[in-house]
Amino acid sequence: MILQIISAFIAIAAFSIFMSVPRKHVVWCGLLGAGCWLIYLLFESQGIILATFVSAIFVSLASHILARTLKSPVTVFLIPSILPLVPGAYLYRAVYQFFRGTRSQANHQLLMTLEIAGAIAVAIFIADSLFILLKRAAKSKK
Repeated sequence: MILQIISAFIAIAAFSIFMSVPRKHVVWCGLLGAGCWLIYLLFESQGIILATFVSAIFVSLASHILARTLKSPVTVFLIPSILPLVPGAYLYRAVYQFFRGTRSQANHQLLMTLEIAGAIAVAIFIADSLFILLKRAAKSKK
């Protein structure tokens, strides 16, 4: 588990450099990516969809907090850090099973891909909505 978390940190930091994230934020992106993967591993026994959703909520909220703290756009932290959750392997397996002619397996893998992608999207939407509501509440108090 420790090796996976360290690998996630290295992979996300490298991806951040590749995506031209400012150097001062690369370590933060790596830490968020490692935290994302840690939470995923902790919740994986409860189901892949729940683990993805909880991890994505964590990354989204942490990205918003870091963006405000470090005065940068949220996407600088969110896009690289959410990468460990992207269901590329499921999509690959869906296409592979489709070409093998096992439609039921292909459909299952495709459905898992859509469920995981949906969990990520809903988690990001919830975190964004929460921060919009907090921002409006802060403005109305002024």
